[in-house]
Amino acid sequence: MTRPKDTEAIRRGFNILSMVSRAPLSIKDVHGKLEQSGIHVSKRTIEKDLKRLPEEFPQMIEVDDSSKPYTFRQPKNARKYSGMSPEEAVCLELAYTYLNPLLPNTSLNDIKPYLKEAEAVLSEHASTKMRRWKDKVETINEGFQLKQAKIKEGILENIHKSIWDGRTIIAKYKSARSPRPKDYLLHPAGIVNRGRICYLICSFDERPNVTYLPLHRFYKINIVQEQPSRHINSKVTDLTKNLLGFKVENKNINIKLKFSKIAGFHLYETPISNSQKISQSKDGYIIVEDSVANNSELRWWIRAFGDDVEVIKPIVLRNEFKKISQRMAKLYE
Repeated sequence: MTRPKDTEAIRRGFNILSMVSRAPLSIKDVHGKLEQSGIHVSKRTIEKDLKRLPEEFPQMIEVDDSSKPYTFRQPKNARKYSGMSPEEAVCLELAYTYLNPLLPNTSLNDIKPYLKEAEAVLSEHASTKMRRWKDKVETINEGFQLKQAKIKEGILENIHKSIWDGRTIIAKYKSARSPRPKDYLLHPAGIVNRGRICYLICSFDERPNVTYLPLHRFYKINIVQEQPSRHINSKVTDLTKNLLGFKVENKNINIKLKFSKIAGFHLYETPISNSQKISQSKDGYIIVEDSVANNSELRWWIRAFGDDVEVIKPIVLRNEFKKISQRMAKLYE
């Protein structure tokens, strides 16, 4: 076998240093991991690498020669090698904080060493400004905030695994109208994290239509390995169009709303859509027109403005709000 080039030896050494942790690795283990990453050399070459690396990088790798075969691991209090910059460390920590509910559980073990490294980078090398950046930013959802719905232990992990493998599940699920949970065979398609509630997008085995089920109403999940989900190749974004808005009908409606100047001004800055038409009436009100999904969320949004908005069109929606206002008036008599 020809002697490897210096650049190949350096690349191989960096790969070995990056895979070492406190868990002991044998020469066979290291050789196998390098093979998986596309680095094909003999075990003898790896032996030479592992003889040299602890001598040159004692702070990153040590040898346990108390018994054979020898094993290699990180020294105590050492941190995992990487070329992560403070900026990358901040990005990784923030991304993990906000994306954690959407990450497949199969990836979490692979990510943990990098999160540990990010923490170490920020504590050891970053400036004070960079370290405290996480304390200076936050995402807050609009509206009155309720507490996050609690998902029972093991549910999210098993649903992640079923989606990852494209398998069906037998779920013990309790709907809001049912007095007790029942068993259902479901075809998972994906997960949607929607503020305080996380939903499984799926379909029942006996029904073709796609639906959404809140994860906090699941009691148990069994994965059916021998039966693939019918949505294994589906994109969840294609399946969820208007699905989670509690739609009234499939087609859009053309709305015309009359806002007080204070309540409607934000629509100049944050319009309903690119097709929105906005103008000001002679008596100082803001008139907004647009084509929108006909769903419950539209109604909740309008109701939140109280008497600062009037539904002009369509007449069906106007009559709905007329009845709502009459019922509310009776409540407060």
